[in-house]
Amino acid sequence: MNQPMRAVMIGELARRALSDGATGKVMGVTSKGMFLAAGERILFVTDADYKSPFNIQVPEYTNAAAGLEAGETWRFDSGELIFGSQAIRIDIGNAQTWQLTPPPEMLTSISDQLARMEGLLRRTAAIDPSKGWLFLAVPSASNGLGDESEGTRIRRMTADFLNSVKREDLEGSLEQARSILGRGGGLTPSGDDWLSGFLLYHARSGGKTPFLRDLETSLTAMAIERTTKISANRIEAVCQGRAEELFLEVIDHLFDPQREFSDLQVKRLVNFGHSSGVDTCVGIWAALAIN
Repeated sequence: MNQPMRAVMIGELARRALSDGATGKVMGVTSKGMFLAAGERILFVTDADYKSPFNIQVPEYTNAAAGLEAGETWRFDSGELIFGSQAIRIDIGNAQTWQLTPPPEMLTSISDQLARMEGLLRRTAAIDPSKGWLFLAVPSASNGLGDESEGTRIRRMTADFLNSVKREDLEGSLEQARSILGRGGGLTPSGDDWLSGFLLYHARSGGKTPFLRDLETSLTAMAIERTTKISANRIEAVCQGRAEELFLEVIDHLFDPQREFSDLQVKRLVNFGHSSGVDTCVGIWAALAIN
């Protein structure tokens, strides 16, 4: 039997999903990682070093992916992920568990946070103005949609959603969310990422009202029905304040004026997913813009 590859880090939600006897299937294999279905939870095996509640970081991921295809079965036994006929194994027993870090004290006003967020989005636009829904926050950005009417629809539905939220109109908010969820391409469509950023800001800031709690519950249930399982997992997690470390760092940068956001971090936002990094940040901006 081949020696197992060793995971060096695992996200908190991934760790919870892997108990002895757990089984599942490979959802898909890409150049960046391998998606695993574990019941209703989606895990991501990757050699990328970014921290996420769902990730299992395996420096030898390229080897792990060789020969694996969607539909391949896996099981978890004695600290190891075992694929198919045990030809491929990943030992997570000694992997460090990455857990949610608490936010810093909020030392800035909402207007200051909005200004800092808009500055950050302008920096992303300087690298690639065509990313996702950046045009919502940076008027000079080119959305690259190729169809002006689609951009107009996105502007209208997101504005209507935010207006309904501001009025604490749950029915109106959900009516617009039905059109936003699943809008765009990829494993986590732009509309899902935008909503994730909006919800994450409120969870991270501790500013939840009874209305927002009801909205979170309804959006999580709606996501399960209307979008990808990966997106639904992400939306459920951000409602608990759980997200990739990069986005926690964005919000912490808004709260604490001493926390800078480096050019390298901005590049990582631009390159995160197809447009997920930028779209999540535009959602954070939207949460601030309606205050």
